Amino acid sequence: MRKLFALALIALASTAAFADESWMGLFLQGAKIGYVYSSEIDTTLNKAPVKESKSSTVIDADLMGQSLKMKMDSSTWQDMHGRPILMKFTIVSDGRTQRVDALFTSSNIHVTTVSTAGAKSQKVIELPKDASVVDDALTTLLESKSAIGAARSYYVFEPNKAMLIKTTVTLQGPASTTVNGKEMHGTKIEIDDSDSKTYAYVTAKGDLIKFEGPMGMEMYPETKAEALSDSTAPDSAAADLATASSLKPDKDIPDIEAVKDLKLRITGRDLSALPTDSHQTVTKDGDAWIVDVHPIAFEDTSVLITTAAHTMPEWTKSSFNIPSDSPTFKALSKKLIGESKTVREAAKQVHDYVYTTMKPNAGIGVLRDATEILQTKEGVCRDYAVLTATLLRAGGVPSRLVSGLVYEEGSFFYHAWVEVWDGNSWVGVDSTLPSGKLTAGHIQLAQGNVEEAFTFTFLDKVKVEVLDARRT
Repeated sequence: MRKLFALALIALASTAAFADESWMGLFLQGAKIGYVYSSEIDTTLNKAPVKESKSSTVIDADLMGQSLKMKMDSSTWQDMHGRPILMKFTIVSDGRTQRVDALFTSSNIHVTTVSTAGAKSQKVIELPKDASVVDDALTTLLESKSAIGAARSYYVFEPNKAMLIKTTVTLQGPASTTVNGKEMHGTKIEIDDSDSKTYAYVTAKGDLIKFEGPMGMEMYPETKAEALSDSTAPDSAAADLATASSLKPDKDIPDIEAVKDLKLRITGRDLSALPTDSHQTVTKDGDAWIVDVHPIAFEDTSVLITTAAHTMPEWTKSSFNIPSDSPTFKALSKKLIGESKTVREAAKQVHDYVYTTMKPNAGIGVLRDATEILQTKEGVCRDYAVLTATLLRAGGVPSRLVSGLVYEEGSFFYHAWVEVWDGNSWVGVDSTLPSGKLTAGHIQLAQGNVEEAFTFTFLDKVKVEVLDARRT
């Protein structure tokens, strides 16, 4: 699968509501794709008084014409001052389940994730000192009774990647919006997590009018019956996430595989966080950004694996969802790489295995551990990338994940692949492609382990101009 599911969907759909109990419809460019239910009660935890918030998010949409169904249930217990104590999440998609527990102490968050296959990952996150960790940044701002123009920063736990996301909430002031064709007036609030922006409209009492998110996503209150009503028919193009999140440039780029250097001008989003390296160069040009993509391939004389590992040892270690130190992956990697001594040879062997073994399944929306990916042997592009990186690291080959865009069928779609250190530079390997080679249509948005690579700048409502597509 060559198109990355828009990760901003989870953040939008799981936003907490304001009332003690509420229902909201979730829409994508006017097509209904699900609903959110939430409630809050006063209770006790370990005999201490707490507030317990529960929510259920159900998504029924398409991805590349294939049905994508997801359900996320969450429960959060916080003390009477609003500080989180315990969070529990269950995310289900196409029969795959990911359970995430986050236990808060005075200085750390202890996170445990368990997949359908029983693969368990644990990590400890140190509590940041520059801002508070909250269950819902928007509700926290409203309860602070801040004045118009006030901006507050908080950290919100994101269960899919088991990490904290810094979020800045700004009370922008009076504004109007439209809900079901009716103009409504309220206060507009910007929710910026640095990767994407969501806007909330609330009444003078703090009741929700509407959320507006990337890709034309909206969420607004409904009755229970309305919220539970059928989503848009599966064959509706408006409900396809890949289409909704794609970026169409001002002109077509024919025969992208033959393009050696692609130069684009992108306007409408700050691209300062995008990588600049041997694969691409990103420079500011007035109010726009020039993205010059010039992919490289492995040199004729590739470096030895041992040499590459010595120069980049941090990228040979296991990490969240990349259990490269497990006996299973060590044994499989050794079998695949065999007598290969160079990075280039090892990368080819691993790529060939992943490409021929994995089957695309766009219906899986859960970010999974490589153990489960290997067991099921199917998934989306990021599953291909996670499995590839795990096998490479298990064989001592420095590798990292990349999220970005790929050009095909006249548009850029969200995608994921892997980069391998060849001793001189990072070289891309795309295990969803038969050759594994990157084209000039691969634009990098973020690199690193799961937490860094899959937290990227979402290019919503941008203008993409093709300045040059050199083929020689």
